[in-house]
Order: sequence, then C-alpha cells, then structure tokens
Amino acid sequence: MALARMIGSDMFSTLKNTAAALMAGFALAAASPAIAQNNVIIYGRIAGGFDYISKVATDNTKDATMSRYGSNQWGTSLWGLRIKEELGNGLSAVVNLESAFSTGTGDTGNALWGRYSVIGLSSNSYGTLVMGRAMAIPDGEVYAIDPMGMQATSAATLHNNRAWGPRSRVITYNSPDLGDVSFRVQARLNKDQDAPLGRLLAGVVTYSSGPLMLKGLYEEVRDAQDEFNSLYTASRLYVVGGTYQIDDLKILYGYSMIQSGAGTVADPDNPVASTKQKTGWIGLNYRVNSHLSTIGGIYRASRNKGGGGATLAAIGVNYSLSPKTMLYAAAGTVANRANAAFTSELGGGRPLPGTNQRNIYAGVLQWF
Repeated sequence: MALARMIGSDMFSTLKNTAAALMAGFALAAASPAIAQNNVIIYGRIAGGFDYISKVATDNTKDATMSRYGSNQWGTSLWGLRIKEELGNGLSAVVNLESAFSTGTGDTGNALWGRYSVIGLSSNSYGTLVMGRAMAIPDGEVYAIDPMGMQATSAATLHNNRAWGPRSRVITYNSPDLGDVSFRVQARLNKDQDAPLGRLLAGVVTYSSGPLMLKGLYEEVRDAQDEFNSLYTASRLYVVGGTYQIDDLKILYGYSMIQSGAGTVADPDNPVASTKQKTGWIGLNYRVNSHLSTIGGIYRASRNKGGGGATLAAIGVNYSLSPKTMLYAAAGTVANRANAAFTSELGGGRPLPGTNQRNIYAGVLQWF
C-alpha cells in the first residue's frame, strides 16, 4: 500500500512537470504563422442482433431464461465528430465528440457526448494533449490484449465494469512513438461532481517489436473522500499482458489485480466487501481467410474475504461481408464458485450465487 501511494504521488508530480514541458513545446511549435485549414470527419458504427441468457435471477431463490434484442454486445453503437485544424510546424488543434446509443431504443443515455467531448493540441513531435470527457485508459488498452476484444462476454465481464467506460473532467496525454515504446497518461485532479468521484490517475506503457507486444497499466480512481471504498468503482487497477503474432494466429494473455481499501462498502457486485480481485486470461485469435476470423479465451477470477470467484469460457466468430459490414456471433459460459454471482455477459442479468450461466448473441455491425 505504501508503494502504491508512493507511485501515485510520483506519477502526479511527473504528470504536472510533463504537462508544463508539453505546453512549452506546443507553444514553440506554434510560434510561426501558418494558414489554418479545418478537417471535419463524421464516423461511427452501428450494431444490432439478438441475445439469449440463461438463469437470470428473478428473486433470491428463482431464475429464468432471458431472450432479448441485442444492441451493443459486440461493441458499443456510436457516432462522432473529429475536427482538426492545421496550425503549422506539425501542430494541430483537435476536437473529438463521440456519443454511444442503443439501436434498439435510440437512447443515448444521460449525456449527448457520453464517450468523448475533448479539445486539445496534437504535435507530430510532442504527442497529443486533450482535456474533457474521454474513454478510460484501461478501456482501449485492455481491449488490445483481450482475446474477445472487450465484448460483453470478455475480460470486461469478470471486471464488473472496472476496466471500461468514460472518465469525466480528465486531462489525457498520448505520446508519439519513441522507437518501440509509447505511453499514455490520464488524470483528474479534483472531484467529479457528476459521479461523484475524486481524483483519478492512470498510465500505460506499451512495447511493440516485431510479433511481440507488451503492456503495463495502472489506474487509481478515488471516491469523493479521496479513499478507495469500492472494489469496482473507487479502487486501484493493475494490468499486465501482451500479444504474440504467428502468421494468422495471435496469442493474447493478461493478468489484472483490482484492490480497494479497508473501508470497502458491500454492494450487489461485491456482497461480502472483498478488497482484492485477481483475474487472469489467455486466448487466441485466428484469421481463417480474408472474411472469417475466430476468437476465444478462458478467464479466471478470484476474490479475497470469501468473495468467491469464477471461470469464464468464451468463443466467437466474425465474418466480414465487406470492409465495412460484418456478421458476428459469440457464446459464453461462466462457472461461479462459492457465493460469487458473476455473469456470463456484462449487463445481462446476475445469476443466483454459485450458479452457472450461459449466453449466446449474434448480429450485424456496420462502420461508417
């Protein structure tokens, strides 16, 4: 714990110094005048299909099968705007606005730009610095080492939302490539009145060379009292993992630890107030041909203080009808241990404690 506090303190200090140096670099890059040119891109993806989940708890003793419309199981339906203005000397002003929605209802949730609403500067030499609401660093970085690509049945399932989603009022910096290494940092330096959550600090380092890619990630999210009182909301997250490519076969592996404090509060996702969860996984992606890919992985989680654990097995196929249109299908089964009630599909409905659950979903997805 002392080491984690020291890491967090050092990272905050480093972030402040780095931000000052970056702003100086951005200012230097913009020193000479140039003719500005705007570039606006509209983009998005839309998914829809069907979803089947077994043994969803209906009360403390009963469960039932659930069949429903499947909206965002493969990945979130979204649309957005990217705006870029060239300022000269390799410097650009950048804006990204992005909204998630359900194709089943058209609902965008509470925020119009719920995924991204950022503005900042991007430099060919110094990287990109943006401010506003942005996706969490674990969201995209765990995606890169997850065999199921952070679908509804994936590493995200056993993480109970801890490793994905947006972060409000943050500063995010993405470095340029530094040889085989790159890094990203993200921070919220004060309370988020909407959550409410306190300070946030995250960082990831990526090494990529030839067929090998490795990642090391840390994120801490504090509560409004600056403590770690929830395993899946206000806690520390550590992740290491990577991929190895052999022709059309990719091996993906990872290990994570979520750790909260002594004051952790019990909730439906963590009924015995466990303060630590360890999760490991390994899986394969195989490109059969130019249209068809198969994916699959095994995930295992365990919690302390009698919180139980689970093993999740998942498999899926992706079939491209064109470069922008794809059919997808996936199936998963989770075996819960002790009093754990992990789902086989994130957001699919919790089973009774100690109960196994299965799910299948399929649909069509298009990018634009």
